[in-house]
Amino acid sequence: MSTSSTISPHELKPGMIINADIICNGNLLLAKGTVVKPNYIDQLLAWGISTVSVLTDQSSDEEILKNPVQEFYAQTYKEVGAIIEMFRQEQPLNTSHIFPLVEKILETVFVNQNSMLLLTGFNNVSDYLHAHSLDVCVFSLITAKAMGLDYEEIVDLGIAALLHDIGKINVSDAILSKPSSLTPEEYEEVKKHSKYGYDLVLKIPGFKRDVAQIIMQHHERCDGSGYPRGLNSDEISSLAKIIVVADIYDALTSDRVYNKKILPHEAAEYLLCISYSLIDPEITKVVLKNIAIYPPGCQVLLNTNQIAIVVDPNPNMPLRPSLKITTDNAGNPLHKPYHCELETHPNIFIKSIFN
Repeated sequence: MSTSSTISPHELKPGMIINADIICNGNLLLAKGTVVKPNYIDQLLAWGISTVSVLTDQSSDEEILKNPVQEFYAQTYKEVGAIIEMFRQEQPLNTSHIFPLVEKILETVFVNQNSMLLLTGFNNVSDYLHAHSLDVCVFSLITAKAMGLDYEEIVDLGIAALLHDIGKINVSDAILSKPSSLTPEEYEEVKKHSKYGYDLVLKIPGFKRDVAQIIMQHHERCDGSGYPRGLNSDEISSLAKIIVVADIYDALTSDRVYNKKILPHEAAEYLLCISYSLIDPEITKVVLKNIAIYPPGCQVLLNTNQIAIVVDPNPNMPLRPSLKITTDNAGNPLHKPYHCELETHPNIFIKSIFN
């Protein structure tokens, strides 16, 4: 029989296994059977969780736990937050604050694409701007890599993606954090963030006007229904079109103050539905082909109430990945996890995803 102990989040270490659901204000934060990762510890501390129950007799599974870019993602997240705060405080900024960061993200994306995908999407409502900015940058750079864009274009794209929502610092927090529907006047104010971002970036010495234009166009739509200028498809920058798709995908798969996230495959279906009217269909195909819907290492909850780890994303059937089942249907961790090919088990499906 498994034994457990109750410890402080400060005592948690990567690889430990949660032995009881962690609930805060009625919301499930981490489920029983979840494998602890470094970013989970930071989040538990931020949420003010005082005690956690963990298994004491479960050995770690290196195949599951090792992620070579977790530390990089956490550090980059902090650097993105620092840049946003510099904008917010109107501190002097130049390309030396942003260009090296984009280069680091680009290098890591090229070397560890699947690992970076595993870390995206851990968005908290309170820090949505920071995480969303970084995730959209990662998705955009992966897409640019797959499209074979040249280095200069990729860097411009990375900078624009990282700063695409920076104009939101000039929008009232009361509007951005409003849990109910916006009034027409409030929505018009939110729509101004694209132009606000354009103006903020143009003030930075050495920044290209093209990058500012991309930022201003990230809410334009191919049928002319977007904002701020109502551009048609041939008037929208090809780099902006990449950010448009990445922005929508990340927004759909992240919790926001006014909307709960949906599963990655549901977001993919939505993107396909709008890809011949609102967004570029060819770029959409590239995004969905290269951003694994359930990347290796992703932890999921099945309709059987078992928790599993994605081992192989199965590119031929992305909704039916290869899994390692880690708990029984009561949530108790298995001493001997076993493999399951969803492709050959049509009655089993993914019910939710743990970030």
